[in-house]
Amino acid sequence: ILKKFACHTVMNIHIKACDMDVMKKIVALIDKYDCRKYVYFMADDAIQLMAKEVAPDICRCASGGGKDDLRWKIVDRAIALGCKKAQLVKGYFNQEMIDKAHANGIRCNVFWSDDPDETRRYLEMGIDTILTNDYQTIAEVVKEYK
Repeated sequence: ILKKFACHTVMNIHIKACDMDVMKKIVALIDKYDCRKYVYFMADDAIQLMAKEVAPDICRCASGGGKDDLRWKIVDRAIALGCKKAQLVKGYFNQEMIDKAHANGIRCNVFWSDDPDETRRYLEMGIDTILTNDYQTIAEVVKEYK
């Protein structure tokens, strides 16, 4: 995937589990295909810290994880971890969180929206990136806001 899409798109590398050796191998592959500017790591806090140690220049995105309490604290965790992105989860964010993220230089993804009206609301709130299963429909809505 890195070879095929290198320098053509930004890729979310979602790491569920790894140790330091695996992290170094992942970064070596990213370097092999010259993708440092075209990837970001999505992971839990422990893996985020490992990624920061191995490759501090690669963008990192704080994850909401599967627990409600983590989802509501995602912006504070992104700030504490030094992440450049936070992936907010539908139903678990509000305007205050988006504003706080932006005030701290953090871009906000939202997981997910396939509905045009919902997407418009998210864009009006300041969401930077919409993850979707219906690219064509949502891309048309995003064009309205450019």
